[in-house]
Amino acid sequence: MLGLDFSILTPEAISVLVEGMLVSLKVAGTALVVGLIWGTVLAMMRLSRFRVLSLFSAAYVNFFRSMPLAMVLLGFYLVVPQLLKSLFWVPQTMDTRMLSALIGFALFESAYYAEIMRAGIQSIPKGQLAVSYALGMRPMQAMRLVILPQAFRNMLPLVLMQL
Repeated sequence: MLGLDFSILTPEAISVLVEGMLVSLKVAGTALVVGLIWGTVLAMMRLSRFRVLSLFSAAYVNFFRSMPLAMVLLGFYLVVPQLLKSLFWVPQTMDTRMLSALIGFALFESAYYAEIMRAGIQSIPKGQLAVSYALGMRPMQAMRLVILPQAFRNMLPLVLMQL
């Protein structure tokens, strides 16, 4: 008869598992928050009339979406600590490995969130923007108060799938 043997779960093993879970939640939470914010900025840059912003955003998204996550994390693991130590005074007690993982995951996920946000913004009917202008809103006000809230609602299922 197959049974589960929980005798190997000593207090030390449980504490290690809980510590690992907290690290995973920290990395995932940071990637989600920073990725959504930077992804929204990238999506708005991609939809911008300014060619330089649009090209930068497109290049960023295409670069990170074409790279495997393992390669991005390895690159950040090897480059970011050296870069931080050479550009800034970094205390020896600072865990640059964790910072590298946080930055790598956040930048990688932001490329995917940028495409999700761009699709969400483009799903809003053009009449919504016209009505907000008719009410006297400036373009950034219209984006912040009218377009983005509706876009977030439209793209919420895709964001939950990306987690």
